[in-house]
Amino acid sequence: MRLRGRTLTGVCLLALLCSVSGAFAQAWATKEVCEITQMPTVPAVIASVPLKALENEAAKIANATGRFWKITGTDGKTSFLWGTNHSSNRFILDVPAAVMDTLDQSRLAAFEIDPTFSSRDSFWQTVNYPNVFRPATSTFTFSDLDLPADVTTWVFDRIEGLGWGGYNIDHLTLGSLTELLLRSPCDDFNAGIIPDQDSYLQTKAHIAGIPVLGLEPVQRLKSHFDKPENAEQARAMIAVFASYLAPQDSPASNAAHMALYLQGRIGLSMVADRAEVLGLLGPQADALYDTMNGYLLDQRNHDFLAAAGPELAQGGVFLAVGAYHLPGAVGMVDLLRAEGYTVERIPLPGEIP
Repeated sequence: MRLRGRTLTGVCLLALLCSVSGAFAQAWATKEVCEITQMPTVPAVIASVPLKALENEAAKIANATGRFWKITGTDGKTSFLWGTNHSSNRFILDVPAAVMDTLDQSRLAAFEIDPTFSSRDSFWQTVNYPNVFRPATSTFTFSDLDLPADVTTWVFDRIEGLGWGGYNIDHLTLGSLTELLLRSPCDDFNAGIIPDQDSYLQTKAHIAGIPVLGLEPVQRLKSHFDKPENAEQARAMIAVFASYLAPQDSPASNAAHMALYLQGRIGLSMVADRAEVLGLLGPQADALYDTMNGYLLDQRNHDFLAAAGPELAQGGVFLAVGAYHLPGAVGMVDLLRAEGYTVERIPLPGEIP
């Protein structure tokens, strides 16, 4: 899920402010480990799985290749779909000129969320961090989630490193925990200073005076995972995103996924990501990964399209969502086609055919 999950709630805002705290937590995530100064070609092996095996699996995924797509309605009106990477790495921020030109000429830009505040009240509500902790009467402990032991260590270290205090692993709501895990420790070095690609594109839209549509409320993920009936989905989210916190000794894995993204091989990045998670989470991994995807990708893709639909009918939309939302039978490309749109890939420099 290295291309997923852009949110900015009150929880994340406080995380930005506190990211310099907890100096000894997530100690492996040093500048040297995190910094990617040269984009590699994809290695022969990712996640201890031969590249050919991963490529064979990716070949089964519809629309597995391509980041940029043209959307044409039956009336000839056009919009564009761009798969983002939620990273502030300089290679990721170097968005192709064709994509930037399209954004500049758009009537409307639509992103997963619009994190700007709509009113003084919305600002006040967010910076007061409502409903971050469980009620005082709660008897919940993190161990109730029955996750692999390593997961507890990684999550404890992460929230400690964000300044929340590791002891709050038992007191933060499940939605709050998921929010805190969405940002990689390697992004801490740029947090609040250099935007991720989504925020960069939104900034460019802002400069150009292009209106922005948020496809879902900023607080949606937290609100969803805080509901008792969604606890199993929250458990899956926490486990999978915690697996990305496993100690690393080099930027090799993240660099490989970024290289795949720049080459447009989104499906291959997805199957490699799954293989890495399965290698870390043991027998529960398949079920956890599928449970998470059922909401984080599949359900939200339907909701994104419903939110964007009226605007797409008018044309002139620059629709930007995480690249993992594009491929697959329930991906944005096929969902748009099912709605009657013609969706065609636009190859970009550096991408494979």
